[in-house]
Amino acid sequence: MPISYLLIDDLLMFKAIGDVTVHDFYETWDEVATDLPPQAPLDTLIDLREAHIDVPGQEIERIVYNLKQNQFFNKIVFVAERGSFTYAMGRMFCINAEHAGCCSEIFLDMNEALAWLHGDGVEDTCPKGEIARE
Repeated sequence: MPISYLLIDDLLMFKAIGDVTVHDFYETWDEVATDLPPQAPLDTLIDLREAHIDVPGQEIERIVYNLKQNQFFNKIVFVAERGSFTYAMGRMFCINAEHAGCCSEIFLDMNEALAWLHGDGVEDTCPKGEIARE
């Protein structure tokens, strides 16, 4: 499977490698859902630096609204390579998430992404009232 995950305390991390489809994400989510602790929602980091993703815009919108409705995540951050199509897909997700009132961001650097998850600059990018913890 091109997506692996790791759950550490209140952080869920995904790592995608190679060509990744929407189906791959759904399969991985089905696995994750059985491991989620009762304290969900969690913060989530999705590392796409070694992945190529092509998800239709309507599917991204559907995913965003499903995540918002079910409150699986507090904050979602993506890490992707500069100029990649995958970065564009992650950015599209973040724009849809912002419109839906979710807290998400995309970065080029893992350290910046982790800092954002831990509260650095979150107030500038998250809708008011959406930050569950600092």
